[in-house]
Amino acid sequence: MSNEYRLVDETPRYGSRSEAYAPDPATPAVVRVEEAAEGAAMLDLDEMAAAIDRRLTSSWADKDTHLVTTMRAAHPEELSAARALVKLHLGSQRQWRLKAEVVRNNRLAATMRRRRSSGSAREVFILRAILMAGLIALPSYIVVTDREDVLKLVLVGIACIAVAMTGGHYITIHARVPVMPNIRGAWLAEIRDDIIDATLVAILQNNGTALDARTVTAGRRGWVSIQTAAQAMDALHR
Repeated sequence: MSNEYRLVDETPRYGSRSEAYAPDPATPAVVRVEEAAEGAAMLDLDEMAAAIDRRLTSSWADKDTHLVTTMRAAHPEELSAARALVKLHLGSQRQWRLKAEVVRNNRLAATMRRRRSSGSAREVFILRAILMAGLIALPSYIVVTDREDVLKLVLVGIACIAVAMTGGHYITIHARVPVMPNIRGAWLAEIRDDIIDATLVAILQNNGTALDARTVTAGRRGWVSIQTAAQAMDALHR
């Protein structure tokens, strides 16, 4: 039932209701408590970026859900256990990102082998070497021949930055390798919290704690969104 048909205390907005109303408990589900954490550890950077994008465009993620915040507050010990379990599988934010980069590199290994066999990887290496040599040689020449002319050094530095950006952009296009996604730490923390919430739900269900169906859905919604984004990216890569 949509939130617009419920009051803050989760009672029906319309129809008869009583003070003794309680949400129907969810049907216990057999869910491994490690499911979300293990699945998140297998994400690559592209899937991670897609999960972040999907969360940013989802209305349910605009603010914390009351059901989820209430569940967290009511079970502090289980929440600490969920956080510890997620940290065990993912490590810190930086470690999780590095794991995702390794998964991405493994996925792109076949592409890189194809580039090497076609000779394009050698061309890209030569282009990079030429660019680096030019960026080093010109400033070095100015420093050796006219060190006192500070203005010339500044202008050469600006020119080198422009050349590096332009040349790097051209080489990236020529390499035809998917660009590394930019993962922002604050947004990565949000999907990590979604994984913690799903783990918390699994812990509570496995402990026999009564949870109503709407709380279970809200607690797992972020992890389901991550899975949907990962599946879509996997379909694109096939």
